[in-house]
Amino acid sequence: MKTIKSKLLYVFVLFLVAGLVGCEGPEGPQGPAGADGIDGIDGTNGINGTNGTDGTNGTDGTDGTDGADGNANVVIVNLLYADITWVAGTYLGRTSNVFEWTEPAVNADIVEHGVVLGYCYIDYQGLWFPLPFSFESTSGTSGEYVVFGYALNTLTLFAYQTSGVLDPNALTEYRFLLITDNTVMKSTSGEQGILDKLARAGVDVNNYYEVMDYFGLEY
Repeated sequence: MKTIKSKLLYVFVLFLVAGLVGCEGPEGPQGPAGADGIDGIDGTNGINGTNGTDGTNGTDGTDGTDGADGNANVVIVNLLYADITWVAGTYLGRTSNVFEWTEPAVNADIVEHGVVLGYCYIDYQGLWFPLPFSFESTSGTSGEYVVFGYALNTLTLFAYQTSGVLDPNALTEYRFLLITDNTVMKSTSGEQGILDKLARAGVDVNNYYEVMDYFGLEY
């Protein structure tokens, strides 16, 4: 009898479980929202890059060469042999070829307070020689001469030889340096003052190359 009750109780429990599973009720309302989570910890800033090294300053350039004597004013006048037309004339009473031309650079300052240095170029020797230029035979019985003079706005060449006029075609170019100097007192002795100053500087005015070097001029 006890065994029959136990079996019946077991069957009753099975039916009860099956009823609960098959008869699930409707879904209930949504529950309230959960509380916000705790904020995470901020990440650390990245390491700043180091500043670049400043560039080194450039090397200073070397000083330029000092200019020529700033107190002197030099004007160069060139004359080619090809531009000369000789005319028969005289030089200090001697028969001579003469070439005279207008040159505005020979102004009143040059005439009254300056000096003109003249030079000639012998092509086959490749050298400059001072004016006046002379060439004499070894016996001294004959000679050739080229001299120059100047006046306001004018330059003049004279060419002669022992036997008369001379055509000095070996002299292919002439060059005249017209010089004034503000350090020399403006007087009729200005020419000598300039020559004396050059001499004190050790410059031989008969040496074309020394004069050009002194004034910083190209040959």
